[in-house]
Amino acid sequence: MTEQQRWDAPAEYPLTRENLVALLDNRIPAIRIPGFARAEECAAFRKAMETANVKHYHIANPVQYIGMAQVEYRWGGSKEEYFRDVRQAYEDQAYVFRNSFDPVRRLIDLLGELWPHPVEIASEPGYGEYFAGIIRIASKGIDLHADYAPFNTPGYTIEHVNAQLGWNLFVEAPGAGGITSVHNAPWSPVMDGDKPPQSYGLARGIVAGAQVFRYAPAQGEVVLFNSRNPHEVSAGEGEEAGGRLQVGSFIGRMPDERLVLWA
Repeated sequence: MTEQQRWDAPAEYPLTRENLVALLDNRIPAIRIPGFARAEECAAFRKAMETANVKHYHIANPVQYIGMAQVEYRWGGSKEEYFRDVRQAYEDQAYVFRNSFDPVRRLIDLLGELWPHPVEIASEPGYGEYFAGIIRIASKGIDLHADYAPFNTPGYTIEHVNAQLGWNLFVEAPGAGGITSVHNAPWSPVMDGDKPPQSYGLARGIVAGAQVFRYAPAQGEVVLFNSRNPHEVSAGEGEEAGGRLQVGSFIGRMPDERLVLWA
């Protein structure tokens, strides 16, 4: 990924092998997959959430979630603690998926049909699989941040990815708002040894003058974008029409061309 490379066009593209490569290489801003989940599947998913083990991130714009994010362990949490907690995260996730459907497996199968190398959950030698498929209710918005394992996650196998995408299935979308803005300014922080830099609540100056692409969520659709680009989500409007309920993970390209998923 070159630092000043401009997108071919500020638009969404359909899912093809060629477009997936282009997104990994940051030549296009986003891929949308319409019709990924049916309305009745989304309704079952939302109903399962009512009795699931929902937790909260206590940040400026509170986010409810099920599962876990690996970056929660970057300061002070050990690798042993992370993989110990993966088991409980999968149990919480399984409750929702068992009572609706499994969007993570569906996406892996879909990508596997067009990618000529393995597509799988990321794994750590000696520890096992990472968690993938975090569920979030983010109706209040998400501040400017970037996600790229070589900076976020030193000391883990996923630090070797050479490109990283984020994907979200929108199970429920707000009546208005909830817009994701992706800034074409690949995150390149100055590292202090192996200490992960702050990646949330980034300064606006790092995206000044960059191309920006904005997309709206739509129920049952998946959107993928290059998560090394700083991105943010506006607050939802018209809450009577529903919040911003989503499930997703990262997809990293390893040096051997495998695609691996984790959250």
